[in-house]
Parts: sequence; structure tokens; C-alpha cells
Amino acid sequence: MKILIIQHKMIGDVLITSLLCENLKKAYPNATIDYLVNSNTLPVLENNPYIDNKIIFDEKEDKGLLKLIQFSKQVNQNKYDVVIDAYSKLQSWVDVWINNAPKKISYKKSGRTFLYTDNVIKHDKPNSVLGLAIEHRLELLKPLGISTPFATEPKLYLTEIEIQSAKDLFKKYKVDSSRKTVMISLLGSDLSKTYPLNQMAKLVDFIGDNYNVNILFNYFPKQLSQAEEVYNQLSDKTKSKVYFELLGDDLRQFIAIANECDLIVGNDGGAINMSKAVGKKSFIIFSPWIDKNVWATFEDGINHTSVHLKDYFPNKFAGLTNQQLKKDVNSFYMLFDFELFKSNLKNFLDQHIKESLKNNSFAVDEPNINSTNIGLKNTMSTKISALLIAYNEEKNIQRYLNDVDFADEIIIVDSYSTDKTEQIALQNPKVKFIKRKFDNFTNQRNYALSIAENDWITFFDADEGIPDELKKEIKETVNNNPQFDVYYVYRKFFFKNKYIKYTGMQNDKAIRVFKKSKSRYRLDRMVHEIVEYEGKAGFLKNKLDHYTFDNEEEYLAKLNSYSKLRAKELRLKNLKPSFFHRKIKPAYRFFNYYIIRLGFLDGQEGYTIAKLHAISVANRYKYLDEIYQEENLKSPIN
Repeated sequence: MKILIIQHKMIGDVLITSLLCENLKKAYPNATIDYLVNSNTLPVLENNPYIDNKIIFDEKEDKGLLKLIQFSKQVNQNKYDVVIDAYSKLQSWVDVWINNAPKKISYKKSGRTFLYTDNVIKHDKPNSVLGLAIEHRLELLKPLGISTPFATEPKLYLTEIEIQSAKDLFKKYKVDSSRKTVMISLLGSDLSKTYPLNQMAKLVDFIGDNYNVNILFNYFPKQLSQAEEVYNQLSDKTKSKVYFELLGDDLRQFIAIANECDLIVGNDGGAINMSKAVGKKSFIIFSPWIDKNVWATFEDGINHTSVHLKDYFPNKFAGLTNQQLKKDVNSFYMLFDFELFKSNLKNFLDQHIKESLKNNSFAVDEPNINSTNIGLKNTMSTKISALLIAYNEEKNIQRYLNDVDFADEIIIVDSYSTDKTEQIALQNPKVKFIKRKFDNFTNQRNYALSIAENDWITFFDADEGIPDELKKEIKETVNNNPQFDVYYVYRKFFFKNKYIKYTGMQNDKAIRVFKKSKSRYRLDRMVHEIVEYEGKAGFLKNKLDHYTFDNEEEYLAKLNSYSKLRAKELRLKNLKPSFFHRKIKPAYRFFNYYIIRLGFLDGQEGYTIAKLHAISVANRYKYLDEIYQEENLKSPIN
């Protein structure tokens, strides 16, 4: 099968659309994946292992409708089976109209549906932290039988030589390696997407005055005068931290330089998208006429966050189209004073830059440890947010609320419960009850994290009880200059109201107390969520009580729900079940729980738990087989 993906313009668009190449190659390893792009965007596709051929459109050489038609006819000679038009504008309409591929996919637009065999409807609001720009593109895969994507994060691929070259450049300019480095996305792709330079100077000065960091400016040589305009407004203190002349000679070198930075702050655009694609955290300022819902990708409120004038003056946007906003963008930018979002930027930087300058009242207040206060307890109370994800928890919710009564904020993200969960929860004045459509456990948890106001988090499950001794330990730990950034809590496992001492539960533990600024749930896990964190992990002494189920049916149903999500994870990894997976692994799970982990010492309950876990493992691969069968039915490959 030969597949052509079309995405003519803009670096950010081409980078995000490259996700389709990765997903298609993983779904159909033997397919040929070609990518049609404009020549100026090629640097973001270098070394991409999921693209077989790059079809290059040169706007200068192929200018005009006649040349575009000739170009499209030449492309048609490759005899594609599928064409995916992610661009969906005049240039690509000509490409598609001339192409003889039997399957043509794009977004549904009035007056153009006749061009395509499959017209995908765009949704208006993002369903996840991915943002609409990514969600819309992934929707284009569904007509090819890919309903669960294999990849959701665009990537850039640097060579070892490029990485070393950037490191050498940092050494040449004597960049202080003991400090974190902040890249400033100084200018947008045009003036309508560029935050006013006098306000940008205030932003850079705020960073330089309050944080001990290196600062790099991202600009092209032709934008030197604008970069100097910002630089000349900075304080001497900030200027001393700016490496003004450290620039890349081309786009690839910029990517390598961004790879050496820790954060990027500034205007939305290609620089932000490329920095995200090499794993950098971002704080974005959107132009008033750009739709934040589309381009705020991976916005979890922790590693990626953004601001838009509409966040502060929503009424001024009522009834206005993007074109109307763009026409009057300067008037809107005049309202977008840095003071509006200075606290947002501070929160972001505080989470990711440990060292602030203590002589400034706006900086992070870190414990002042000296000979006069060593060993003294912190008398200031540290605020805690208690988070919970829930669905039909009326049986457990009141106990949970009683157990987290020590928290300053209680956030419940509910997957549209059909019982009395909401009714009971809202009787507690501390509770913020938010409904969110369930996609997977990790996304639910990260969403709850993104809206928590406090840095210290407890994230217990509704079926977990918090004894008084553990509550007291949590409060004392977070209020007394804790040595660790996350804390594991050991769990006492109860089944049918019996304490299970063995059956693999002897050392059952989970991270339940942690700093929001240092932690998030790994995006590659849909179930059995894993907290990834920066810093050190500790262990609390007291255990929580884990109340599971009163009967076998409910317990197996829960295990099977996990098995279905785990099967989806394995599909993303292209695992093909074999006899080993279907027969040996379930048998070993029973043997492991019942014999190796001493389940027989727990009596009948130990046997039951081992049996149910073995069944759930067998079901995991049964569900995986069903996913493959369903995809084969939908696949265009015969």
C-alpha cells in the first residue's frame, strides 16, 4: 500500500502532521509513506524514520496554477492507494483532484466534500491535553482503521553530531552550565503573532531579575533590529544573563540549541512546537486572533501552559471572527499587559527553576537554613490539595471525604457517575466537583493535577482508607521542610473485608503524596498509572487501608477493565500475542501469586485472588486479539 500525506505550509503544521507518518508506519509496517511538504519545512523532517519519501513543493519554482497542476500530475504518477490531505486548502485541493488514489481523506468542508471519499468532521473543544491541532489530525487515521493512535507526540530527530555541535556552541559562548537555560521565543512568524516588544522586554526583565538562569533569544539575523530593541530595554542585571549572539545558522542548529535548553517562553509558533518536540517545557503567549484550543498542545498546567487575552477579557471577543480579530490585532495587543499574566509565569517558573534570587520579594521563598534555625520546625502551614478521580463511588465517597478533611482543597474529577456520588460530594463545601469524559486513567489524573491550586498533592483512590496515624504523618511531613519530593505509601489489602497478608500484597505500595511541581503521570500508561517525578522519593511509615471488593464478580469486572486498557497499550507497542502470552503467562500469574508469593497462606481468599488475576491476564490477550481482528475488518488492505 502506498500512502501520500499532504501538508504544504508552516513548520508547526508540518511537524504535527508528521505524527500521521509514525502512526501509519506502526499500523502498516510494509506500507510506503510519502509526505508532501513545502521546501522550507524540510528541516523538521530530517532523520524521521517513519517517512519513506519526501515530496517537495517549491513555492518559488512552482508558482502559479499551471505549474501546480503539472506538479500534481507528476506526483500522481506514484500511483497512491490512499491520499490524506491534512492541509485542505487550494494547493492541496488541486493535488487531490488530480490524484487517482481510490481512497482520499480530509476534513469536511462545505463545497469540497466531492473531492474526498472520507470527510472527517472536526470537533470544537479538545477532549484531552493534546489540543485540537493533534486531535484533529489523529481523526484522519480513523478511516484507515486506526482508532487508537500509536503515537501522540510529534518528535524531532537529531544526530549525535548535531547534539555535540550545540554543546560546543554553549561552551564557546561560556554558557553557565550550573544554571538552567530559558529560550525566549522573541518574535512570532509575523507581526500579527508577535507580542509587543516593550511588553516582551518586561517579561524578559522579570525572568532575569528574579531567577538565576541563562537566557537565549530566538530570532533570525533579519530580525536583529527587533531583537536589539528588546535587549536595549533590559536592566543591566538581566543583560548579564542574556547570550545575545548565541544563534543557530539554520533551522537544524536552532533545534539542536533548543535541545540544550530547559524551558521555552514566549510567542506561539514554530519555535515553541519544535522545542516541545525535543521534550522542553513551555509557557506560550498566544496572539489575540489565534485559537488557543487548537494550538495549546499538551497543556497540563504543569509542563506546558499558556495565556491568551481572551482568558482575561472574554466579553471583548464575543461575536468576532478570527479575521476580524486579526484586522484589529494591534488594538487587542494593547490590552495584553504583562502584569495580567505575571503571576501565571511566576507559577510556571517556580515549578521548573529551583533557584530564585532571594533578594527579590517576588521570588520563591525557600527555607533559610542557617545555624540559628537548624532543627526548628516550620510554623507556617503548607496547603494541600486532595485529588480524586471517580465513577459511581457512592459507597466510598463519604469515607474518602472524611479521610481528606485535613486538605485545604478537594478536587473530584468525575466520569459522569450515574449514582449519588455527585450529590454526596457536593455536601462538602471544600469540594470542587468537575465532570470530564473518561478516556483513560492517566489523562483523568493529569487533568485533576492541572487544576490543583496547591503544590503538595494527595492522590488516593476512593477505595483507600486513610487511618488517623497516616493523616497526622502526612500533615507533619509536608509542614516540616520535607526531604523528599514524592512519598510512597504502603497499602494493607482487604478482599471480602479480610486483610490479605500475602498473595503478592506484602509489599504493595504506591505514590500517594507528592509535589505537583515535580510530578506528573506518564502519558504512555492508560492504566496502572505511574508517577514520573524529578527529585527524591521517600516512604511514609504508616499504611493506608485498601478496600477492594466484596465478591468475585465485581473484582473480576474491575480487573477486566484494566485488561482492556492494557490491551490497548500493547497494541500501541505492536505486540502480537502468542501461545506464551495466551497460556503460559496466565498460568505463571496464578503460580506466582498462589505459590511464590504465599497466597495459600491467605486461605480461600488467596486462591480466589490468584485465580482472578490469572483470568484477567488471559483476558488481556483475548482483548488484544479482538483489537487486531477489528482492525483487519476495517483495513483497506485486502
